[in-house]
Amino acid sequence: MTIISFWNNNTGKIGQTYSAIAIATHMAIEHNYKILLLSTRYNDQVTMEAFGFNQSTQALNRLTNNKNSMELESGIEGMTKLANASRLTPDVVPNYTRMVFKDRLEVLGAPKEKAGERVEYSRIYNSIKDILNVARKYYDIIFVDLNNGLSDSTTREILEMSNIIILNMEQKMAEFDRLAELKEKEKQLLTPKKTLTLINNYDRESKYTSKNVTRYLNEKKEILTVPYDNVFAEAVQEGTAAEFFLNPRIRKMEDTEDKTAFLISELTRAEQAIVYRMQELQMRV
Repeated sequence: MTIISFWNNNTGKIGQTYSAIAIATHMAIEHNYKILLLSTRYNDQVTMEAFGFNQSTQALNRLTNNKNSMELESGIEGMTKLANASRLTPDVVPNYTRMVFKDRLEVLGAPKEKAGERVEYSRIYNSIKDILNVARKYYDIIFVDLNNGLSDSTTREILEMSNIIILNMEQKMAEFDRLAELKEKEKQLLTPKKTLTLINNYDRESKYTSKNVTRYLNEKKEILTVPYDNVFAEAVQEGTAAEFFLNPRIRKMEDTEDKTAFLISELTRAEQAIVYRMQELQMRV
């Protein structure tokens, strides 16, 4: 139902994928939503590998009882073929995803790079709009880790169809100024009702605290953050992101002076903002 796009207008890596994985996974545990985490980034395997999945492994074929069914291709490539043939339906979508938590969280990664197939990726990327329109009928929330920038028309179209846009940025003064200029330039696309601002790899010891940045950007509510935590970062690298959040010791942490406990508290604050915005959207329908 709700499409939430993590997006930034930078050219480099700023921790957006780290934030998307953290929020989607923690939210799937703490809230009763059926969530899909989708990466569109060319040759980006971080999302899949964070949960211990090898993207090259083919998805399970749940249609094996049908003798006429074809072997399913893995991930987004197979979904693209069905979408282009107008055969993609909501109940088929889970056949191409990988399950993290039953009825709570599934993931879908971007295609791997193959020699000379950048054109093929462009074709797949253009089909993501159709995939999202079908998938939103099956999932409560779709988190999209979206490509940077606005030069690609497909990126802009996905942002336009998104219910919520999470504007990701680094904790730098130049970033704050660029974001303010961008929001002024793209008033129709990045409306206050549609956007939430998020600082990635947040350092609470910096003078650019979330409260200071909120005042600087004249935001009505405190800007969201996903703090950097080396324990979680290592879990993402080791493919144990889900196990990290299920760890009883981590779930019971209350001392926010601890880096990991602070990460959890800020994820909770971000999720509350997202849920509140979703409720606002429902009231406006």
